[in-house]
Amino acid sequence: MRSEKSVSGFFKRNAAYIVLALCVLAIGLSITLIMVNRSASLKVADTAKEQSETQETGDAPTTPDEPVDAPDEPVVNIITFVMPVDAATAIEDYTETLAYNSTLKRYEAHKAIDFFAEEGANVYAAYDGVISDVSTSLLTGTTITVNHGDGLYTVYNSLADGDRVFVGQTVRQGAKIGEVSVSNRQESALGAHLHFQVIENGESINPSRYLALDEK
Repeated sequence: MRSEKSVSGFFKRNAAYIVLALCVLAIGLSITLIMVNRSASLKVADTAKEQSETQETGDAPTTPDEPVDAPDEPVVNIITFVMPVDAATAIEDYTETLAYNSTLKRYEAHKAIDFFAEEGANVYAAYDGVISDVSTSLLTGTTITVNHGDGLYTVYNSLADGDRVFVGQTVRQGAKIGEVSVSNRQESALGAHLHFQVIENGESINPSRYLALDEK
C-alpha cells in the first residue's frame, strides 16, 4: 500500500513535468514525420522530373561498350584489258585531233588504236563480255562488238570474217574471236591491222584508259 501511495504521490507531484515531456515528445515525433514525408515527396518529384526530361529529349539508354558494325566498303571492280591481237608490230594512236587518212586522202579524227600485225593473226576479246553485234560492210569490213556491261563496249574492226562468233555469245577475256585482215577499205592503205575502238556510255574513248600498251 505504501508503494502504491509513493508512486501515486510521485505522479501527482510531477504531473506538470510529465505532461510537458509528453508534449515535447509528441512535437518531436510530429517534426520527424513531417521531415520524412517532405524528403519522400522531394525524391518522388525529382524522379518524375528526370523521367519527364528523358521523354522530352528522346534520349535512350546507350550501351557504349557494344561494338558498332562499320558499313561495308563498296567493291570497286578494276577493269584491265588484255592485248586484243597477237604480235602487233606497231600501233597508230587514238587522237581526237585531225590526222591525215592516207586511204581517203583527207584529215579526220582517229578515235581508235590500230594494231598492225600479219594477216591472219589472232584477235582476242579484251575483256569478259557478250557479243552484241557482228556485221560486215563494204567500207568497214567485218566488225565485232562486245558488250562488257555498265555502258562499256569494245569494237574490233578490219577482221577476216565474223563466222567464229554469234550475237548473244558469251566470251571470256583472251578468247579468240577473229583474225586480222585488210577488210577495212577506209584504211586499206595501212595494210593488215586491227582497228580497235572502245565506247563508254555512248562516247568513243581512248582504249589506253583500260589497255596496258606496254604488253605489246
